[in-house]
Amino acid sequence: MIIHLPTGKKFHNRKEAKIYFGTAYYYRMEREKKDLKFIQSATNEYEDTSKIPAKQDKQH
Repeated sequence: MIIHLPTGKKFHNRKEAKIYFGTAYYYRMEREKKDLKFIQSATNEYEDTSKIPAKQDKQH
């Protein structure tokens, strides 16, 4: 998660922030290391375990 400190606006990923601010301005903020706070969540929001088939024990 990325938070823009002056406005408090939250973004789930860099792509959302780049679309909102524009790529050049976003990269400038990232390079200058100001106005952005990066927060790593404890969960992996991209991993969808419902689509992974459960392993079955092999029986002879």
